[in-house]
Formats: sequence, C-alpha cells, structure tokens
Amino acid sequence: MGQMNTPEEHNPAQVAQVTLPLTRELRTLYRSARHIQHNAPYAAARLARIADQAEYFLQQWPDEQWPTVSQPDWPMPAKKALIAWLEAVKLETEPYIAGNIIWPYASWRQATTTLLAALVPFT
Repeated sequence: MGQMNTPEEHNPAQVAQVTLPLTRELRTLYRSARHIQHNAPYAAARLARIADQAEYFLQQWPDEQWPTVSQPDWPMPAKKALIAWLEAVKLETEPYIAGNIIWPYASWRQATTTLLAALVPFT
C-alpha cells in the first residue's frame, strides 16, 4: 500500500487534511464492491450506488491536489477519466437495477471490473 504523490508545491499537511478522508472513503468503497457477487440481491443497484458515491468523493477532490502517482511507478489516471469510468458503471447497471431483468454475467463482470479499476488507485 503505497503513498500517493502530489505536486510538490502543496503543503503536505494541507493535502493530507483534505485528501486522506477521501482516500479512506474510496478505499472502503473498493472493499465493498469487491465482495458483490453476480447473483447477490440487488447487485446492480449496489454497484451503481458505490459508483455514485465514488463519483461524489472524486468530485470533492481539489484538482490542484490530484495525485500524479498512486503506487510506486504507477501513473495516476486523470480524475475525469475515473469519473467517466464510474459513469460507464452506472450506465451498465441501469437496466438491471429494477431487478425484473436477469443480469447477464458478462455485464456484471464488465461493471465490476470497471468499478474496481476506478477505485484501485486508492487502495
């Protein structure tokens, strides 16, 4: 579990005060999403809700404090890219939220993989 690097012009204490709680919340969402199985009750709704919450936390992250690296030698995707991935998850899950349509495994896998990819930089 590496530390995220941010541009050097920011005071590390200020950056941590704002970003640490957001990082914790995103990490918690990642852990929750990992355990949602294809056949779990309300799986689509749960993944969509996690994507929605993650989008909120990413939007709260100040642009000037966005990290450049998430793990040693791993470039951090742009915030806009991660938000776009979360939007894709919400679109993928939308037809299955009502629960009256069977959610195909491939669609669940796509939504889960995309959601986890958007959250993994914060683990």
